Amino acid sequence: MKMNIIIIKMVKGKFIVIEGLDATGKTTIVPMLSASIYAMALNCPPKLLDNKIIDLGVYVNHRSDLRKHFDKQPSIVRRAYYRAANLIASEQAKKTIETGKHVVMDRYWTSTIAFSVLDKEGPITNIEYGTYPPEMLKPDIMIFLTVDEKHRSERLRGRGEVFTEEETLIEKEIEKRENVLNIYRKYERVEVDTSMLTPKEVRDKIILILKQNKII
Repeated sequence: MKMNIIIIKMVKGKFIVIEGLDATGKTTIVPMLSASIYAMALNCPPKLLDNKIIDLGVYVNHRSDLRKHFDKQPSIVRRAYYRAANLIASEQAKKTIETGKHVVMDRYWTSTIAFSVLDKEGPITNIEYGTYPPEMLKPDIMIFLTVDEKHRSERLRGRGEVFTEEETLIEKEIEKRENVLNIYRKYERVEVDTSMLTPKEVRDKIILILKQNKII
């Protein structure tokens, strides 16, 4: 008796990256968008916990995010951490899309390489701008959120958070901010200006872009 063999091919999900400077709306939009398109929301760098982090020579015995530790380190060490964290985030995304589920990621390699232009040691130069490291998953689409500097500054101050060294630099020095933005723009992207839009309007605009680009 002849048996018919049916081969079912698993359709992979799509890898969607939301990028932009701080206060462009990424952290608000990522969970909203993910819920709307039934995607997995991921952060880059992912939260990596350690029970014993040496902070200024003192052991901290509670579980803490490694990012807080590495953000205090010299730029060359900090950037190495972010590069490794990108690889971990890439593997998380890869495993998820292989199940057929979409991924929406808050920041990725593009932020790591864009902010490296602020480092005293100079930018990361062994990877060509506009490309992704071969060991990392390339996004199916990158949505680059922008906002005019007036609104961005108001949003940052409204958070009541202490500015990072990088954030202080790009706010005070226009040339440095433009250098960072120019690196982002070397990557294939779709830009969305969030200056005068509500979070819901931004989400709806991104969903339309995803449909137009046959991502969803």
